[in-house]
Amino acid sequence: MNGGLQPWQVVREDENGSRYRIGHCATRAEAQRLIQRLRLGRSPESTAGAARYLVERVDPRRASTAGARHNRV
Repeated sequence: MNGGLQPWQVVREDENGSRYRIGHCATRAEAQRLIQRLRLGRSPESTAGAARYLVERVDPRRASTAGARHNRV
């Protein structure tokens, strides 16, 4: 892979539309498993108005200049 780049990211989107990068993964399947683990850790009462988790492909051109300065996507 390209210098250790993990081309898939998991993003949490809350009910207000704010987006936060949760993590990077090497494969889409790994990112989906991360979402499943996050959902399993949720309490039943937190499902109302809960955040959405999304898997997105990372653009390597943007990833090299973005760095890890902010959690917000």
